[in-house]
Amino acid sequence: MGEEYYTQDRLVSRAEIAGLAGVGRSAVTNWVRRHEDFPVAVRSGGAEYFRLADVIRWLDTRTVPRGVGVPTKTPPTTYGNRVRAALEQMPHGTAEVTSGPQTAGLDPGERAADRTRQALAELLEESMLRQWGALSLADYLPLPMCLTFLRWAVPDEWERVRQSACLPSPRDTYRFLDRVGAAADISLRPRGVLPDMVAALGQLAPERGADPARLVDLVHALDRAAFRMLLDVYAEAYALDSRAAFTPQAIADLLGGLSIVDGPLHRILDPCTRGGELLTAVLSAHDEDQSPEVHAMASDGGMLRLAAMHLVTHGVTPRSAAVVPTPWQADGGAQRPADDYNFVVANPPFNASSTRSTATDWRYGTPPPSNDNFGWLQYVLSRLRSGGRAAVVMADNAAASDQPREQASRKAMLEDGVIECLIALPSHLFKATDVSACIWILRTPVSEPAEVLFVNARQLGSMVARTRRELDQSEVQLVLDLYRAFRSGQDLPDMAALPGDRSVVARAVAVSEIRQQNYSLNPFDYVSASRLTAASGDDAAGALKALRRSQDAAYVAGAATETLWAQEERSPGGIRLQVSKGWERRPLGEVCTVQAGPSPSLLNPAMFSPDGEVPVVLPKHLRDRYIQPTDESRTSSVVARRLDRFVLQSGDILCTRTGTVGPSALVGPDQAGYLFSGNLLRLHKFAAHVDPRYLLAFLSLPDIRAWIRDRSGMTTVASLKTSALRQLLVLLPPLEEQQRIGVLLHSLDQQLSALRDAAAATEHAHNTLVAFLIDKPLTPLNRAEDDR
Repeated sequence: MGEEYYTQDRLVSRAEIAGLAGVGRSAVTNWVRRHEDFPVAVRSGGAEYFRLADVIRWLDTRTVPRGVGVPTKTPPTTYGNRVRAALEQMPHGTAEVTSGPQTAGLDPGERAADRTRQALAELLEESMLRQWGALSLADYLPLPMCLTFLRWAVPDEWERVRQSACLPSPRDTYRFLDRVGAAADISLRPRGVLPDMVAALGQLAPERGADPARLVDLVHALDRAAFRMLLDVYAEAYALDSRAAFTPQAIADLLGGLSIVDGPLHRILDPCTRGGELLTAVLSAHDEDQSPEVHAMASDGGMLRLAAMHLVTHGVTPRSAAVVPTPWQADGGAQRPADDYNFVVANPPFNASSTRSTATDWRYGTPPPSNDNFGWLQYVLSRLRSGGRAAVVMADNAAASDQPREQASRKAMLEDGVIECLIALPSHLFKATDVSACIWILRTPVSEPAEVLFVNARQLGSMVARTRRELDQSEVQLVLDLYRAFRSGQDLPDMAALPGDRSVVARAVAVSEIRQQNYSLNPFDYVSASRLTAASGDDAAGALKALRRSQDAAYVAGAATETLWAQEERSPGGIRLQVSKGWERRPLGEVCTVQAGPSPSLLNPAMFSPDGEVPVVLPKHLRDRYIQPTDESRTSSVVARRLDRFVLQSGDILCTRTGTVGPSALVGPDQAGYLFSGNLLRLHKFAAHVDPRYLLAFLSLPDIRAWIRDRSGMTTVASLKTSALRQLLVLLPPLEEQQRIGVLLHSLDQQLSALRDAAAATEHAHNTLVAFLIDKPLTPLNRAEDDR
């Protein structure tokens, strides 16, 4: 029974792994943390589960030490064998190993997320907009947002809406819209939010074929997280600027994780609520048995309405929800009596300015009229109870500006002990602005100013578009671990690193040192990236060895190209540069299959993890007609199994379809089994008379790349349609000629790639030697270790 049991996709918790392996739960936790190759967990219902078959395979590599639960004379065994033995002892017919989800494929959480992605993709199709008479996506979005709100926030009314969706006549679609809008408005009014959804849905003019039943079925398949996804679509549709755009999910998760307070989380406030994403993240980061009061403010009624709907969708009713232009004007200024909020979170507009009352009394100095940054910081501090904390996103210049009033405010705040930590974030995280930012963690005044933690996280994140960077969950967790270590009094590492040269530097700095820096709070004055560039003699010697190896590889590639070129010159007629007899032109769609990558609802950066088993090829990985390493974009085998039709095979060709369209690359044997993203097109299933290497060379012709660019420049963001590429006329010589051309040009590509690698190795050697030689005595490197 045991063999049959564990070969299925069963899911087990850490505690159950420990029980089966005969170890303590802490041992399993250490395996997970210390070994990068330990199977990746899947999450459901707030808990982690592991696939039992994967765990056993991994445990087969771990020998049980003698004396650890086995007689000393027993032959060595593995933890994998121990698990098998434990499974064999289970009563025949045992159906459960875990209280978690059981499924032969996806666990319920993954399955629900997959249903949500598919339903959301259909809900946002252009045909749905036409069906419901929306002139634009912005006009249509209130409908799925209202329905999602009702589905999760007002279950009784949702059931009535579902029943009303079975309509006898097309005329009743208008009544359906009225019911949906009225139900949402009625549900919002008792929560202090002005209604407006009847009016918003009244802008729609559904066609005769509009299908409310299908619409309701799709919304019923959405999980709670879908409302946040709709908010992101809303931000794109309305082209929200940086002052109104929603906080990226990873930053919201980071702020939520930073909400460490002394004691229970009683009352929380966001004075600049946007879409409610920060309050939702804070609540998600704490135990479900905590039910703090939630208070929200916004400068716009429509935005507050969305925030309230978002919060209620997650089961949280704001105790107060107020529309205010700037909060310190609305409730008595920054010197008002302190509330008992024990956590305040905010992402206020960067460097905004507002009209202030001259009567406002500011504890740490009046902010300059041109910038509200220190108005927000002081207001947030004014709302904290004793022992409370706040996490606020601020533009970089707040930490280091030389504006006299802001300098004075920084000094006063530091001397009052209210600044606990500053975290420098990478640039390009926020839509509609490339301004980089810092997270300020503030606390109520202390009697004696303590150290300030500075975190330099500038190296984190990866570019997912030309102007957009995203953090992944491992990077968020790294920053959180550093802050929690600081809070608990632990020693901080000189550098915390993740795979792919992603590093974070953190340092607790005494107030006396900050005074010497003229009260600058710029993290780079205390945790400079130069701390990461120190080099040893071994580093320098290793860089030189790598340089020599790359030079040798470039020489070999060049010699191979030279040999092929010489063969061409010696062939009858020499190198043929003109079209010969037997060449033909055929549409690309007739000689191969052109396939678009998966839509964002099926595969997106939120599904990437450095621990994933399956690499995902992105446009940035296409260089010199080769696919470069993809370590930073990987996804789980669960996702890959669901997307098996997008798995690459050796010999496929990938073409960039969005952004910088045109670059192409050949899939080699090493990339077989990878996935490709929705920003790429795949050419595969070639006709018998087509050589892929020749076709790759043809697509690289300047005229062909110009043809592709011309047909992709008809939209706001350059994008090549699959149908357009299928129409491209391909010049095809006989197969033997294609192969000859393909081999020669492929050799040139290999040489080009080797030369680029040599150039990169030269640059690395230069930088390493600079860091070593200038800081060390100029002693010769030990060339005896040269292992060429």
